[in-house]
Amino acid sequence: MSKKNSTISIIPDPVIQGLFPTPVLFTNFNREWTKEEKKFFEKTAKSTTQNSGNTTSADRYVLDHPVMKDIKQYYQHHLDYYMRAVYAPKYPVETYITQSWMNYTKPGQYHHKHAHPNSWLSGCIYVSTEREKDRITFYKEGYNRIELPTENFNAYNSSSWWFSVGTGDIVIFPSYLTHMVEQTTSSDTRVSIAINTFLKGYVGDEHSLTGLHLNEQDDSAPYRTEPRPENLSGGY
Repeated sequence: MSKKNSTISIIPDPVIQGLFPTPVLFTNFNREWTKEEKKFFEKTAKSTTQNSGNTTSADRYVLDHPVMKDIKQYYQHHLDYYMRAVYAPKYPVETYITQSWMNYTKPGQYHHKHAHPNSWLSGCIYVSTEREKDRITFYKEGYNRIELPTENFNAYNSSSWWFSVGTGDIVIFPSYLTHMVEQTTSSDTRVSIAINTFLKGYVGDEHSLTGLHLNEQDDSAPYRTEPRPENLSGGY
């Protein structure tokens, strides 16, 4: 294709807007784990269940334990921040943590590509990771009618994007966002605390016939303590 000489002497730089981006929050816990928290991590690691590529804690509500109160509050603070900064809801509505569990990825293991159904926001806080070797990869789902090979990848033309993560880092993202952990090259086990959340309060609008009042889950709901079947395929 031939290039045409422009007759315009001054051309302002064009601006490309990132329309409808997917918001992902990154922060850090910014303190060391306490002795009590470390003991809880060690105790929880003794009872696990097999996942696709790695293992998870048998306890699906680790943040409900009193020793984890501070970590849960820190998580909640950033969930609230995400809601205000991203959604800025008109009516009183907030997120609350529904389930919380620990992931263990040993050297050479991985965490399969997945998303989190029945959840609004999901998150992960890294208990033990190596920033130089550990990362999380996100994927853009959808069908491309035309594939154009690219020379330089960016946030617009990429189908996946990864971020390095280190101990104490927190990542919060929409639960529909597909993600995975590639096979680890670290010599130590990668440990994290993951969460799912849902909404409580008032969502929608009366005039548009979308109004809905949501209450927090009942702690006595069935299946809360039901063990995960060992023959269940897939994972979390």
